[in-house]
Amino acid sequence: MKIVADGLTKTFREKTALKDINLTVPQGAVFGLVGPNGAGKTTLIKIIMGLLQPTHGSVLIDGQPVHQDHRLKARIGYLADYQRYYPGFKVKDMYRLYRETYQRWSPERFEEMRQVFNLPENAQVKHLSKGMHTQLSIILNLALKPELLVLDEPTAGLDPVIRRQFLSILMDEVAKNGTTVFISTHHLHELERICDHLAIIHEGRLMSSESLEGLKKKVRKIQAAFSGSLPAGVLQKPGVLNVEQTGRVYSITVEEGIDELMTELRQLQPLFLDFVDISLEEIFIHRMGGEGYAFKQILTP
Repeated sequence: MKIVADGLTKTFREKTALKDINLTVPQGAVFGLVGPNGAGKTTLIKIIMGLLQPTHGSVLIDGQPVHQDHRLKARIGYLADYQRYYPGFKVKDMYRLYRETYQRWSPERFEEMRQVFNLPENAQVKHLSKGMHTQLSIILNLALKPELLVLDEPTAGLDPVIRRQFLSILMDEVAKNGTTVFISTHHLHELERICDHLAIIHEGRLMSSESLEGLKKKVRKIQAAFSGSLPAGVLQKPGVLNVEQTGRVYSITVEEGIDELMTELRQLQPLFLDFVDISLEEIFIHRMGGEGYAFKQILTP
């Protein structure tokens, strides 16, 4: 399923939560959304799900507004930061409720996932820990066999082992069924493992949206060693985002004029010169640092 947001604006009284968002999530993509708390991520997700109406603009899923089409909603799985279920229900009661409500429901998929997460079928919802509550949400949504899976902080409350297991299951879902995934999370290292497209919003505005591959081609990290100090002018070029020095070794993060900088560095007869891997977290810190981002709110170790 394909998502297209066109001129999307959402205002709550005097506060504008989203400002003219134009965004396309391709069919079959794993699309990551990041931004600081209060940036508008959850508002955007709720509009995509038809839970909020935009003030201006539109969101279409496969060319249709989701809030007007219940059959379209039935093809979408939605995992919120904290999903509310009937507290008196047991896990097996939730199974029955979903089986009777959703035509696409797969009993086999539910049982497969329940055993993977080792979630007792007689456990009461009100007694589940936050992590187990999240596991129940994951199981229920995957058993819907969705064509689009919208995830808002899906790994919140999960321990590292379960978190890694969930991400593997998610990638398997995409590979086998071509499911489109739209995921918002603070865990940039997790997004780097699974996403092929990324967007970042700040104060309700879309600051960047591109493929992960394209992003990593634009921002490179050079490591070089020299017998002496580098001329200051070499490292003060407009495209240089960050320079770190440890003894004779320089790590240079650069976005523009990469080839020209490499040529200039080679002319200085380095002891060593090459590109090294750069993480998604480093890219956002260095590339977006000038946009006023509160990185302590974005990044989670």
